[in-house]
Amino acid sequence: MVRLRLSVIAAALVFCFCGSVRGIPPQTTAQNELLAIHQADRRAHFARDADALVASVAPEFLQVFDGKIHRISREDLRKRFASYFQGAEFVAWDDLEPPVIQVSPDGKMGWMAVRLKVTIRRQDAQGSKAEDTTMSWLSTYEKRDGKWLHVANATTIEK
Repeated sequence: MVRLRLSVIAAALVFCFCGSVRGIPPQTTAQNELLAIHQADRRAHFARDADALVASVAPEFLQVFDGKIHRISREDLRKRFASYFQGAEFVAWDDLEPPVIQVSPDGKMGWMAVRLKVTIRRQDAQGSKAEDTTMSWLSTYEKRDGKWLHVANATTIEK
Protein backbone atom coordinates (compact mmCIF):
# COMPACT_ATOMS: atom_id res chain seq x y z
CA MET A 1 0.00 0.00 0.00
CA VAL A 2 2.80 2.41 0.94
CA ARG A 3 4.63 1.48 -2.26
CA LEU A 4 1.56 2.25 -4.31
CA ARG A 5 1.17 5.64 -2.63
CA LEU A 6 4.82 6.46 -3.34
CA SER A 7 4.30 5.54 -7.00
CA VAL A 8 1.25 7.79 -7.19
CA ILE A 9 3.17 10.63 -5.52
CA ALA A 10 6.10 10.17 -7.91
CA ALA A 11 3.76 10.23 -10.91
CA ALA A 12 2.06 13.37 -9.58
CA LEU A 13 5.44 15.08 -9.20
CA VAL A 14 6.34 14.24 -12.79
CA PHE A 15 3.07 15.78 -13.97
CA CYS A 16 3.59 18.87 -11.80
CA PHE A 17 7.19 19.58 -12.66
CA CYS A 18 7.69 18.33 -16.20
CA GLY A 19 6.76 21.10 -18.62
CA SER A 20 6.25 18.85 -21.62
CA VAL A 21 3.80 16.63 -19.72
CA ARG A 22 1.70 19.58 -18.57
CA GLY A 23 1.90 21.36 -21.90
CA ILE A 24 3.93 24.27 -20.50
CA PRO A 25 5.57 26.09 -23.40
CA PRO A 26 9.33 25.47 -23.62
CA GLN A 27 9.91 29.22 -23.22
CA THR A 28 8.17 29.20 -19.84
CA THR A 29 10.24 26.20 -18.76
CA ALA A 30 13.43 27.99 -19.85
CA GLN A 31 12.38 31.15 -17.99
CA ASN A 32 11.85 29.06 -14.85
CA GLU A 33 15.30 27.49 -15.30
CA LEU A 34 16.91 30.93 -15.56
CA LEU A 35 14.97 32.15 -12.52
CA ALA A 36 16.27 29.10 -10.63
CA ILE A 37 19.84 30.20 -11.48
CA HIS A 38 19.06 33.66 -10.09
CA GLN A 39 17.74 32.09 -6.88
CA ALA A 40 20.83 29.86 -6.63
CA ASP A 41 23.01 32.97 -7.02
CA ARG A 42 21.19 34.54 -4.08
CA ARG A 43 21.83 31.46 -1.93
CA ALA A 44 25.49 31.47 -2.99
CA HIS A 45 25.86 35.09 -1.85
CA PHE A 46 24.41 34.38 1.59
CA ALA A 47 26.60 31.27 1.89
CA ARG A 48 29.60 33.22 0.53
CA ASP A 49 30.20 30.29 -1.82
CA ALA A 50 32.21 31.44 -4.83
CA ASP A 51 32.23 27.94 -6.33
CA ALA A 52 28.43 27.75 -6.29
CA LEU A 53 28.19 31.27 -7.72
CA VAL A 54 30.28 30.44 -10.79
CA ALA A 55 28.79 26.96 -11.31
CA SER A 56 26.63 28.27 -14.16
CA VAL A 57 29.27 30.62 -15.63
CA ALA A 58 30.75 29.84 -19.06
CA PRO A 59 34.50 29.12 -19.27
CA GLU A 60 35.00 32.64 -20.67
CA PHE A 61 32.78 35.40 -19.32
CA LEU A 62 32.17 38.87 -20.74
CA GLN A 63 31.72 41.61 -18.13
CA VAL A 64 30.67 45.19 -18.93
CA PHE A 65 31.23 47.56 -16.00
CA ASP A 66 32.53 51.07 -15.36
CA GLY A 67 32.53 51.88 -19.07
CA LYS A 68 34.82 48.95 -19.92
CA ILE A 69 34.49 45.51 -21.49
CA HIS A 70 36.36 42.70 -19.74
CA ARG A 71 36.85 39.10 -20.79
CA ILE A 72 37.42 36.98 -17.73
CA SER A 73 37.84 33.27 -17.13
CA ARG A 74 35.47 31.41 -14.84
CA GLU A 75 38.39 30.71 -12.48
CA ASP A 76 39.41 34.37 -12.30
CA LEU A 77 35.80 35.32 -11.64
CA ARG A 78 35.64 32.69 -8.89
CA LYS A 79 38.77 34.19 -7.28
CA ARG A 80 37.25 37.69 -7.43
CA PHE A 81 34.11 36.51 -5.69
CA ALA A 82 36.07 34.53 -3.09
CA SER A 83 37.97 37.72 -2.24
CA TYR A 84 34.76 39.81 -2.24
CA PHE A 85 33.08 37.33 0.10
CA GLN A 86 35.90 37.40 2.68
CA GLY A 87 34.73 39.21 5.79
CA ALA A 88 31.32 39.92 4.25
CA GLU A 89 27.97 39.01 5.69
CA PHE A 90 25.00 39.50 3.38
CA VAL A 91 22.03 41.03 5.15
CA ALA A 92 20.04 41.57 1.95
CA TRP A 93 20.32 40.44 -1.67
CA ASP A 94 16.73 41.04 -2.55
CA ASP A 95 14.87 41.74 -5.76
CA LEU A 96 13.24 45.16 -5.78
CA GLU A 97 11.04 44.00 -8.63
CA PRO A 98 10.58 40.65 -10.36
CA PRO A 99 13.38 39.82 -12.79
CA VAL A 100 12.50 40.32 -16.45
CA ILE A 101 13.40 37.14 -18.31
CA GLN A 102 13.26 36.56 -22.06
CA VAL A 103 14.22 33.45 -24.02
CA SER A 104 14.82 33.17 -27.76
CA PRO A 105 12.23 31.25 -29.80
CA ASP A 106 14.67 28.36 -30.28
CA GLY A 107 15.34 28.17 -26.52
CA LYS A 108 19.12 28.47 -26.90
CA MET A 109 19.64 32.04 -25.67
CA GLY A 110 18.13 34.03 -22.87
CA TRP A 111 18.59 37.20 -20.89
CA MET A 112 17.56 38.41 -17.49
CA ALA A 113 17.25 42.00 -16.25
CA VAL A 114 17.55 42.24 -12.47
CA ARG A 115 17.19 45.10 -9.99
CA LEU A 116 18.02 44.44 -6.39
CA LYS A 117 19.14 45.85 -3.08
CA VAL A 118 22.31 44.46 -1.57
CA THR A 119 23.24 45.07 2.05
CA ILE A 120 26.62 43.78 3.19
CA ARG A 121 27.94 43.95 6.72
CA ARG A 122 31.72 44.00 7.05
CA GLN A 123 33.87 43.87 10.15
CA ASP A 124 36.87 46.19 10.45
CA ALA A 125 39.01 47.73 13.22
CA GLN A 126 36.26 50.25 14.06
CA GLY A 127 33.61 47.54 14.29
CA SER A 128 30.84 46.39 12.01
CA LYS A 129 29.45 48.56 9.24
CA ALA A 130 26.78 47.92 6.65
CA GLU A 131 26.93 48.99 3.02
CA ASP A 132 23.67 49.40 1.07
CA THR A 133 23.71 49.29 -2.72
CA THR A 134 20.96 49.28 -5.30
CA MET A 135 22.07 47.73 -8.54
CA SER A 136 20.68 46.50 -11.83
CA TRP A 137 22.16 44.26 -14.43
CA LEU A 138 21.46 42.48 -17.66
CA SER A 139 22.79 38.94 -17.87
CA THR A 140 22.97 36.86 -21.04
CA TYR A 141 22.74 33.07 -21.07
CA GLU A 142 23.34 30.36 -23.68
CA LYS A 143 22.04 26.83 -23.47
CA ARG A 144 24.91 24.45 -24.24
CA ASP A 145 24.55 20.68 -24.04
CA GLY A 146 21.26 21.10 -22.19
CA LYS A 147 22.69 23.42 -19.51
CA TRP A 148 22.25 27.19 -19.18
CA LEU A 149 25.56 29.04 -19.01
CA HIS A 150 25.94 32.65 -17.91
CA VAL A 151 28.04 34.18 -20.71
CA ALA A 152 27.84 37.95 -20.17
CA ASN A 153 26.77 40.60 -17.69
CA ALA A 154 26.43 44.39 -17.79
CA THR A 155 25.96 46.00 -14.36
CA THR A 156 24.93 49.46 -13.19
CA ILE A 157 24.97 50.79 -9.65
CA GLU A 158 22.51 53.43 -8.51
CA LYS A 159 24.28 56.49 -7.18
